[in-house]
Amino acid sequence: MSATVRPNFFRHIAIALVLFTIVGFSRTYYLRFLYDLPPLDMLVHVHGLVFTAWLAVFITQTRLVAANRVDLHMKLGIAAVVLAVVVIVTSLATTAVRASVPRIHPSGLTSAQFSAVGVMSLVLFAVFLALGIAFRRRAALHKRYMVLAMIGVLTPAASRILTLLGLREHWVYLVPVMPALFMVWCLMSDWRKYNFVHPVYAIGGAAIIAAWPLRLMMGRAEWYQPVADWFARWGASLAGA
Repeated sequence: MSATVRPNFFRHIAIALVLFTIVGFSRTYYLRFLYDLPPLDMLVHVHGLVFTAWLAVFITQTRLVAANRVDLHMKLGIAAVVLAVVVIVTSLATTAVRASVPRIHPSGLTSAQFSAVGVMSLVLFAVFLALGIAFRRRAALHKRYMVLAMIGVLTPAASRILTLLGLREHWVYLVPVMPALFMVWCLMSDWRKYNFVHPVYAIGGAAIIAAWPLRLMMGRAEWYQPVADWFARWGASLAGA
């Protein structure tokens, strides 16, 4: 019996998403030793290591499927779920620590208000990941949800890439362009192969794009201020621990 031929798209976009993230964090994390920057807190180190492990698992999972090792893919998926939970917890904690540092972001939001951006990214990641797990036995849905989960958390990397390019002053307008470009790639791939766009990409992509202005509005909303203050207090306690 011949092996199942897997489309190359998911391998390629997985590599692109991982490389995009690594390039984004190259100066502030991966190649930090080359620059005269202050040392990182232990929490940030832990978060960086955990998320790097997630990137490695994400790549590995696509390679296993491409090699028709779905059995190993499913076994590793159990560990991946545990790792994803740790990613979410450490990401929330890191967001809180940053919320406790007084500064004004290019968006005009204070650090506490800006926590809305990180929270929304994690909500997108968690929702798409949960859907990917729920539909793990329906490959067409599962693989698309997992790609969307990665696209949903590109904001931090996109922000740092803009800084590397000297475009930080245009942060508000350019950050959402980068996830949108990945979404266009997904839509084009579906259209070229199937002559239609899968509803997961259409609806999920629209949610990712719409979430950008919504998170900025959320940061400025009165109802979010108590949440922002709580994040700042929690972050201060973590930083002082």
